[in-house]
Amino acid sequence: MSPSDVNHRLRCIAGFIGLALLVSVVKLGALQLTGAEHLVEAGRSQRLANVKIPGYRGAVIDRNGDDLAVSLPRRTVAINMRILRIHRGPNRNKIARQIASTLGLDPTDVQRRMNAAEDTDQWVYLGRNIAPKKVAATTAMLSSDATKQWLRDVPATDRVEFRVPKGQKAPQLDDLTNLLDAQETTQRVHPAGESALRVIGKLSADGTAAAGAGIERLYNKQLTGEDGLRTYERGTGGQTIAGSERLVSQSRPGTDVQLTLDRTLQYQVERILARGASNASARRGVAIVGRPSTGELLAVASVQRDEESGEMRLSDSPVAFDSTYQAGSVFKLVTIAAATQAGLVHTDTAFSIPWRIQVADRIFQDHDEHATQRMTVKDILAKSSNVGTIKIAQMLGKDRLHQALSDFGFGRPTNVGSPSESAGLLPAVADWTTPDLAASAIGTHVSGTPIQIWSAYNVIANKGRYVAPRLVDATVDASGRRVPLPVSPSREVVSPATAAEVTTALRAVVDEGTARQWSLPGYPVAAKTGTSRMPSPKRVDRKDGYVWEDGLRHYVTTFTGFFPVDDPQVSITVMLDDTPPGSSGSATAGPVFSDLAHLSIRELGIAPSTNTATPAASASSTTASAVKPVTGPVRAAPAVAGSVSATERAESTSRRSNSRSSRNGSNRSTSRSVRGGVGNGANAAATPTGGN
Repeated sequence: MSPSDVNHRLRCIAGFIGLALLVSVVKLGALQLTGAEHLVEAGRSQRLANVKIPGYRGAVIDRNGDDLAVSLPRRTVAINMRILRIHRGPNRNKIARQIASTLGLDPTDVQRRMNAAEDTDQWVYLGRNIAPKKVAATTAMLSSDATKQWLRDVPATDRVEFRVPKGQKAPQLDDLTNLLDAQETTQRVHPAGESALRVIGKLSADGTAAAGAGIERLYNKQLTGEDGLRTYERGTGGQTIAGSERLVSQSRPGTDVQLTLDRTLQYQVERILARGASNASARRGVAIVGRPSTGELLAVASVQRDEESGEMRLSDSPVAFDSTYQAGSVFKLVTIAAATQAGLVHTDTAFSIPWRIQVADRIFQDHDEHATQRMTVKDILAKSSNVGTIKIAQMLGKDRLHQALSDFGFGRPTNVGSPSESAGLLPAVADWTTPDLAASAIGTHVSGTPIQIWSAYNVIANKGRYVAPRLVDATVDASGRRVPLPVSPSREVVSPATAAEVTTALRAVVDEGTARQWSLPGYPVAAKTGTSRMPSPKRVDRKDGYVWEDGLRHYVTTFTGFFPVDDPQVSITVMLDDTPPGSSGSATAGPVFSDLAHLSIRELGIAPSTNTATPAASASSTTASAVKPVTGPVRAAPAVAGSVSATERAESTSRRSNSRSSRNGSNRSTSRSVRGGVGNGANAAATPTGGN
């Protein structure tokens, strides 16, 4: 190669080297001038960890401000396997047991999770819903001098020679400061336990969204808080870099929802109902206690018999809102009120009443056979005569009766505050046959929910005005500002004079009729009992749709009313679902009503009435008020020691009766395998009987 070629090649090589250096210098300058922040941020993002700051879900509270559902701070804990891998099995298991013990977790489960981790796993989940105090205690234990000394004393044979990846710092044997990572979360708890939970509802499995029915679902948007965000930097070993934390956005708590329920009263009502339903051998039971003047629900309870144990427990759903019943004689209130309002009858209007009546191809009869007799409208309601009620309905006509049922609130939701509320069943009047008029008059053609029945009787308690039931009273924001919910306007259904006449008849039910054993001295009661056959969920008898697969008829029994009649302070509805043959509203639901009435008198502080006279059939008589309305919080007083309740007396009677039946070889099981329908069964061509 000639010298000129060599020089040429050297110049080319030098040029390439110079160009490469120039590109590098230019690139470096560009990075310094325009790209440094971007690269720094990219590097930081690889080390940054985002931490969600949960926005606490608003609480559900009772009328007195006591918690029914509240979210508490909790932690989800994970363990850093990069730090833990320096320890061998026996030593690692000892650390696991100590961590599990302090966190309140199962040691076996913690060891299993740690030992099952892959070599590439940095973090392993240990548990959730752990109290912050336990996490703090565990962190303190891991960083304590005693733990550090124990780790230093670990024999070399129990240590693992840890290969540190290039660029990472080797973990220290005695440094467990960053062993755990605890992420903030919340847990929904119910201080009253299962009480009122069917009304409140539950959250989904992950605790973030409302599922099923109840206030949690209906007010999910208001209750849900807004999460915040915090960031911090982690070192190569997963440890938190001190001073790197930064608040990106603050969390915001959700709004509290205040109910009209009283937590103490709710628990007591559930307890009384469970005992009464069990004594009656019922499948389910419902009890509603509230204030008629405002529609406030103070307690809404429902129970059902457990199929495995046979014991009564709280129901699976809010039965008072989502289940409908052909409730029988309690619907007679509407027939009597509508006919009175139309001017067709008064409480002293008399009829000739046989014990049976034929309507088209159907025969209807009273509960007990009797000779044809003269009965006033008051007597017809007091003795729950089907035949007398049907005669009044025939005077009224199907159009006016259908309208009255609608005006009293049947056939449409009350909008009480439950996503699962049923509208009941009120068939279109155009579809009514002649027998349907008779069946509707006595409550065997239409179906209503317990809350609809409770609201209908409040019309009479409120001098003829419909007041919608209320479950939610107000919302309370994070600053404590209370915002009452709008109250639905009341509306007149019947005149005060009509309400006074019907009240007279309802009081006669308790004073001299089917419920006379449940009068309250000093507290005049207006009420109605009801007993109705339940349509069979499966048609087994071509002629009788009320015969079940076990060959028996099953019954719904009801007792509903209000007191004191001169100024109603409380209204109560008790309904027992699927009671045995021979049941009556007075015998089965009556004891529960009586106990709830005594409970209400004590808890609400209701004074005895000074006016025990039956209200006259005039508007003026209903304005007298001997007892002032009770307002404000419900008192929570303990039960009187040594008192014997009506349901306890009924339980004693029931046990004695069962004992006699057992000796006679005919005792009836209280845990039937056949389960009843609540519903809208077909209008079977059967012979309905009157109910007490």
